[in-house]
Amino acid sequence: MDYSSLSSEDRLLLYCARTAMNEDTASRLKDILNQGLDWEYIVESSTVHCISPLLYWNLRSVEGKDVPENVIKQLGKKYLETVGKNMVFYYELGRVLRVLKDAGIHVICLKGIFLAEIIYKNIGLRPFNDIDLLIRNEDLQKVQEKLSQLMYRPSDVFPTEWHMPKWINLCEDQQIGLENPKKKIMLEVHWHIHPRSSLFRVDINIFWENAQPTTIAQYETLVFAPEDLLQHLCLHLHKHTLDSLQLRWCCDIAEVIKHYKKINWKYLIRSSRTYRTEKPVVRGLYFVKNYLKVPVPAQVLHALDPTMSSNPFDYISKMPVRNAKKISQDLVHIDER
Repeated sequence: MDYSSLSSEDRLLLYCARTAMNEDTASRLKDILNQGLDWEYIVESSTVHCISPLLYWNLRSVEGKDVPENVIKQLGKKYLETVGKNMVFYYELGRVLRVLKDAGIHVICLKGIFLAEIIYKNIGLRPFNDIDLLIRNEDLQKVQEKLSQLMYRPSDVFPTEWHMPKWINLCEDQQIGLENPKKKIMLEVHWHIHPRSSLFRVDINIFWENAQPTTIAQYETLVFAPEDLLQHLCLHLHKHTLDSLQLRWCCDIAEVIKHYKKINWKYLIRSSRTYRTEKPVVRGLYFVKNYLKVPVPAQVLHALDPTMSSNPFDYISKMPVRNAKKISQDLVHIDER
């Protein structure tokens, strides 16, 4: 994508929306910093899109920068707040994983709680507001009982053990919230990654079969295989395209691709077709390729949606950051074709 049509502020935000910059990106960022910039807009937009820690991390690493001292202090404060908040989450995650492991319950850590430590490699760079866990639906009653020992209570109506099997098959969101009121921590406990009425047809059992062991918060747990993780992140991006989509979620996709390096693209294409998720997946991949310069093979995008090759920039016409809702309109354009 040609960045020349974007404002200097928007280009700066894109250059900083990553955990590390290469020499070319760093050089371009230095050039922008020599210009007169609307720093109030930059800080506000980074807050809207939850990339303030990344903005701070990259701005402080550029030599010869011309960033107002009050801006660096403001961004640095947000970074430290994220570190402190996330440390509390990871301590609590350790307690949760220990209790569930002792009960013989397998858990897959999802989204922020996994991404911050394993993918971003710095828990201060990836903000999140709750702990997302995936369990098997048959373990839900046992999970609720065990976590009640840690003072977690259902945030909504929770069925009795007798009603549980039928309730699980009727629950639209396929998840429940468990809250610790004293610590003000919310656990989102999922047994699937999309609503029951969704048009997508992800086989969650395959995701479990592909899951890989890792260590988070000093406890052994499971995470999605890279290709399944990309499916999940692209579906999450799709879910928010009509309301509060954030650049943070696009960064997640980009950082996963860069972290794992070797993605089994053929498997991702095949599974996307099977699960009917081609549109969300091509949307996410197209964005990170063209806005965040992540090396997604062109043939992958073409395989997921052959019509892209004719005029790919029909998908995204303008830089989305200046208006938080604009990104949604640009990405949703895929479904309007």
